[in-house]
Amino acid sequence: MTTALSIETGRVSIRVASGASRSRCPLCGRRSSRAHSRYLRTVSDLPWHGICVTLEVSARRFFCDGASCERRIFCERLPKIAARARKTGRLEKALLAIVLELGGRAGARLAAELGLVVGRDSLLRRAKNAPLPALGRVRVLGIDDFAFRKSDAYGTILVDLERHEVVDLLPERSTRTTADWLLRHPGVEVVSRDRSNVYAQGISEGAPEAVQVADRWHLLRSLALGLEEFLLHKRSVLGKAAAPETGDEERPYGSIEGPAEKRHERLVEQWKHIRRLHLAGASVKDIAEWVGTSPSTVYRYRELRPRQNTYGV
Repeated sequence: MTTALSIETGRVSIRVASGASRSRCPLCGRRSSRAHSRYLRTVSDLPWHGICVTLEVSARRFFCDGASCERRIFCERLPKIAARARKTGRLEKALLAIVLELGGRAGARLAAELGLVVGRDSLLRRAKNAPLPALGRVRVLGIDDFAFRKSDAYGTILVDLERHEVVDLLPERSTRTTADWLLRHPGVEVVSRDRSNVYAQGISEGAPEAVQVADRWHLLRSLALGLEEFLLHKRSVLGKAAAPETGDEERPYGSIEGPAEKRHERLVEQWKHIRRLHLAGASVKDIAEWVGTSPSTVYRYRELRPRQNTYGV
């Protein structure tokens, strides 16, 4: 029950007291009505129109009359306000929702705008200690890798594509861990994956009845790479089709004007650089780092051979 209300600049303080005549010992569970003393707890609550709200809770200590109980004096529990923390349960839920959606820095900025006093590190601790949601049956599963450390350590992320929720993280990218997870979680009917044989084999072992499909990103990526390679090989035909009816003698055969020409020249220089490093014996990882491109581009370009009127070399 409320006993006092204090309104100050930017802050509202509400003093409340428990009206229960007795409380249960948290150790032995025995109820006691013999009060020992009172103490004051300050608990933060959700803000009101951007104004901080705090509850000054007058709680009591009780004697435990259980003969075999080791705790002679205990504090009454107020789970509807705050069991142990200095924040109410609804404030904790709000902070957890903020950090799970925005992360540490952005979450702290939004919390400050809403009148919630909390730091980035405190938000991140809530995210790390948050209980995992109960995992129900997953029917459509998305599986892909992610990097703990780029080009060094990789894990696996599993997503329920119907609920759009991450259901688990695996510590490595391997056939065995993928198959073991699927065996522990039967009922998967469709699995969306990349083109890796690691996941393909793991799915075949762990969920042989599931239909394996390529995910949208890799489908579009494969289409873009295939189209780009095809057009590079047809550059002479495209250049001839784009050439004006007159003035061919003033332009080199198969040239392309404007941004397309500049982009092609950049790709040709990149290809030459990759070829030189590859022939010199450099690794794919080093070539990608030196040239400033992805390893998949190095794999594609290092095997390409120059053709007449195709690469301009």
